[in-house]
Amino acid sequence: MRTGFVIDSACDLPQSYLQDHNIHIMPISLHFGYDVFEDVRDPEATQAFYRKYLVEKTLDAETAPFSVEKIKALFLDELVLQYDRVLVVAIAQSRSPIFANATEASYAILKQYRERRQKAGLSGSFYLTVLDSKTLFTGEGVLVHEAVRLVEENNLSFGAVRGIAEQLSQQIYGYLVPDDLFYVRYRASKKGEKSIGLIGYHFGSLLDIKPIIGFHQGESQVIAKERGFDRTLIKLFGIVRQAIEQGLATRIVNVSYAGELDVIRRKRAFVEFEQHVREHGVEVLLSVMSTAGGINVGPGSLALSYIAGPPIALPNAAGEGTASVVNPISPDDPVADNWMI
Repeated sequence: MRTGFVIDSACDLPQSYLQDHNIHIMPISLHFGYDVFEDVRDPEATQAFYRKYLVEKTLDAETAPFSVEKIKALFLDELVLQYDRVLVVAIAQSRSPIFANATEASYAILKQYRERRQKAGLSGSFYLTVLDSKTLFTGEGVLVHEAVRLVEENNLSFGAVRGIAEQLSQQIYGYLVPDDLFYVRYRASKKGEKSIGLIGYHFGSLLDIKPIIGFHQGESQVIAKERGFDRTLIKLFGIVRQAIEQGLATRIVNVSYAGELDVIRRKRAFVEFEQHVREHGVEVLLSVMSTAGGINVGPGSLALSYIAGPPIALPNAAGEGTASVVNPISPDDPVADNWMI
């Protein structure tokens, strides 16, 4: 059976990976006055977006998720005709209406998809399901990567793939390190949040303090703080190293950066981290952060996600995972739930 995958453009994965696996994208649009930028996961266009809009801190932007009608058209005009089963992975529904829009669109095509397939000479059943990733940015990416691997490397039923993906979504740990607190403070103030107050913002900026913001099961919080971006990266990579040593459910750590990727590739902390994880049989994926991420945490910020262990036992697979789960996100102090895409 032909299986297709759909993501929203807040999902961070390398463009080459998306192209190689023919992953469809539901774009998120950003409106700056009369200017409209549609994020289709083009790294060069995203870099130009950062340079034009974010560097000068012109943040009066409105985001527009893919509408129900546009998603419905994507389903009927492309997916119904190209695949027999489709998995749609959406950003956490606590942060965006994309999941709700895709779910509504999936119900809206129930009376039409059979006729479309019959006219195209297609027989057999068609399955489509929409999954709430319960995460965002690189977290979405690591979940999609594993779902694609499950389909391509294992002869699993569509129901089994969905069930495993749902379970793995509970085990995703994501992190964000902003380079400039202005952006986080701005988004918080726009939504009336007070956890990153004006005094805290000026104090943090004066001392060059960077927070590590953790995201797990739809909730976010500051888990650590450090002076300087590079020192904060070292602290974050230490957290992830501990998780890797205790065992991940998948062999991927997904990283995105809101800027030129060579900048992060040249940082000593990243070079040493990448070498360490590879020695443990884990691959690092690196991509340009989505514009949805960029307007929330700003240029120069880094996102990272992985799926904590134990591994999921596949149907009919021998043995069960027994590794302990690393839970490095603890309520150190609250952070604003102020990101809506």
